[in-house]
Amino acid sequence: RLQEIALRLDAEVSYLAWELRPSALDDLGFVPAVEAFVQEWSRHFEIPADFQASKIPKRQFSPQMEIHLYRITQEALNNVAKHAGAKQVSVILKKRGDSIILIIEDDGTGFVPGKRSIPDKSGRGLGLLGMQERATLIGGEVEIESAPGSGTTIYIRVPVATSTKSKTV
Repeated sequence: RLQEIALRLDAEVSYLAWELRPSALDDLGFVPAVEAFVQEWSRHFEIPADFQASKIPKRQFSPQMEIHLYRITQEALNNVAKHAGAKQVSVILKKRGDSIILIIEDDGTGFVPGKRSIPDKSGRGLGLLGMQERATLIGGEVEIESAPGSGTTIYIRVPVATSTKSKTV
């Protein structure tokens, strides 16, 4: 029994360390790192999740934009695991006009967004506030659509101009 507990603890610690700053973000780039996180999260929490990316420019994003969008994805998916009771999750990353759009959608229990915008004494709501603060730091905005029994969709829009490195010749 002790060995089983040690193996589970090792798996949890490895997962938490991997969440902090995955080498894939530096080694592979933003899109593959997010895709790998979604796949690992799905495996770890045993919640089916799909990832789609389209029309993402080949330009390198700023490290700040990458880490903030990555952390927003982490927080949104961890909220799904903790609170949503979802059976399916979708993560979509795409370029629309002059913005990069990140959408995290679940079919879980949903909630009334206005009631969760201010953290309560238990700390619930801090994840949503953190996502909004991270988006603001990179010139983006967050929109949350949810209702009890209807799942939740989180939209993050970040202007491309603030999210790319400028190359000088």
